[in-house]
Amino acid sequence: MLDTIKRYSNTWVAKILMGLLILSFGLFGIANVFTNLGSTNVARVGNQSISAVDFERAYRGQLNNFAQQTGQVPTPEQAVAFGIPGSVITQLAGTATVDNLVENFGVGASDDMVAKLVAQDPNFSSTLGLFDRQRFNQILAQSGYTESEYVKAQAGSVKRNQIVDGLFGGLSAPKTILEISNRYENDSRTLDYFTLGETALGEVDAPTEEELTTYLADNQRFYRTQETRNIDILVLTPATLAKTITVSDADIEAEYAKTGASFISPETRDVKVITLNDAAQASVLAGLNLSGSAFDNLLSSMGLSENVQTLGQVAQSDIEDADIATAAFANAAGISVVPGETANKMVVVSNIVEGGAQPLDQVRDQVAQLAAERQAKTLIADKIDEIEELRATLAPIKTIADQFGLTVETIEVTSSGGGLIGLEGLPAEAPSRLLPAIAAAEQDKLLPAVTLGADSMAWFDLNSTTQARDQTLEEVRLILLASWIQEKNDAALDEKATELVTALNDGGDIFEVASTVGQIPLPSLNVTRQGDGGAITAQVAAAAFQGGEDYIGSAKTDDGNYVIFKVSALNEADPEEVDQELLERLGLGLADNVYQQFIAAKREDFGFSVNQTAINQLLALSSNTHSR
Repeated sequence: MLDTIKRYSNTWVAKILMGLLILSFGLFGIANVFTNLGSTNVARVGNQSISAVDFERAYRGQLNNFAQQTGQVPTPEQAVAFGIPGSVITQLAGTATVDNLVENFGVGASDDMVAKLVAQDPNFSSTLGLFDRQRFNQILAQSGYTESEYVKAQAGSVKRNQIVDGLFGGLSAPKTILEISNRYENDSRTLDYFTLGETALGEVDAPTEEELTTYLADNQRFYRTQETRNIDILVLTPATLAKTITVSDADIEAEYAKTGASFISPETRDVKVITLNDAAQASVLAGLNLSGSAFDNLLSSMGLSENVQTLGQVAQSDIEDADIATAAFANAAGISVVPGETANKMVVVSNIVEGGAQPLDQVRDQVAQLAAERQAKTLIADKIDEIEELRATLAPIKTIADQFGLTVETIEVTSSGGGLIGLEGLPAEAPSRLLPAIAAAEQDKLLPAVTLGADSMAWFDLNSTTQARDQTLEEVRLILLASWIQEKNDAALDEKATELVTALNDGGDIFEVASTVGQIPLPSLNVTRQGDGGAITAQVAAAAFQGGEDYIGSAKTDDGNYVIFKVSALNEADPEEVDQELLERLGLGLADNVYQQFIAAKREDFGFSVNQTAINQLLALSSNTHSR
């Protein structure tokens, strides 16, 4: 099998991370093909089907990623406009293509390999970094996976990675690409420059009432309220249902017998950190074995009383400074010195309390919660059915919740998800499911339940809708005034920067030109296109690389100031000194391109078909709600 794999590697060799790759070519122009597509499948590549469940999970995942990056959950129309459904099918089709190769080559994955992959996933780790079975079950439930489904998915990932590693191992960039990239990354130049800020300008006169009114009218689109919807919402999850369940002492003891081993308390120590004035103080204190008032008196006599930071009884993870944390927990009680850039620090440790399993009486409340949630998981399906039966009678959700001792929250929801964030009991991915339903809801109508996960549901009533509107001048006067003044300052700065650059281009001396705005030009260090991390930002560096020696220009920085510069020298990168990070990055970039071409070709070889009707139906369902 490996010989067969290596035949491909002559052309397609790259190192790739399968789980992170999303291909960029579009798929939704492909004609619909229904041959051998079951009603539960949305596409097929060769012998591998892409199920509606897989599509829905991946689609929800990309909606959540979009929301995390932009702060707003996209509407179904926006999702289509951004190409999210197409990206999902592309990603799943790529996975299915590799699965065909897995099948053809007979690649397997042992139980040990899969178990190791799951156990090492940091998402399932406890605070001590160990695999946490309870957290594992909780995350799977929130994500809509059963344990067998998740393990099967991870086994598939192990198999696919073996194929990819075999096909794409160690691709390096050609010499020409490497030379060009090295020049682009590491060529540098030095500049003479000075900064132009608002302090070089006169004070902007305040606008008249008429000017401010006109400014608001011209920019009204930026000064509008959001539409808000007032709703009563009931979120039912095992955690929220558990709050209505009273567990017995026997239930708690039984739960502790099952999960008690996961309640581990870390070792803690009493830690003080003393910033030393000189190295001699460290040698004096390190040899002493004093504590309490005697130690405090010695510190006072050495002038160190004000340099003491008391951290208290803490675990290693509680200490933000990694060097201090390591020193505090590396040895037995006593004193150790941590070197610093500006001053040494002495770490004083006492009162070591060993960690270990916590007895039931210390964690009784947490164990009771777990026991209640365990019972809730067995009851929740029936509870959902009972709520749905009452809902069919047109009873308000508040009335229904009261009957079961459940909590209803009344919130104001905006189109960007405001009001839902932080709602107690709401799973992290739930806003992407709730927002379309809330946006489409009509007042005084029976609204269907919204499925939030494998065992989670939400119901809501729409109380009122406040339409978006233009804000008045009085509502936004202060922020509008600040915006008007800032706009005037920006325009004046831009005009002044252009004037200064023109003066330099006309032969003016940079010292004389800078003095007209109260500045003195400075020489820079060698600057690459990334800037120097200080005044020469990436924006300034990009502008400086637009020309050669003696090139004059300006660039606006993130703080709104301008840097006026003249290139004083050019420095070519050494072709013999190419850093390893650049080599690896070029290899991965080239591998990504090769991988995309390879997968596109193999996908067509295997045969690729899309059930567009099924996808459209799923997208339509996702924009509404799922009722039981």
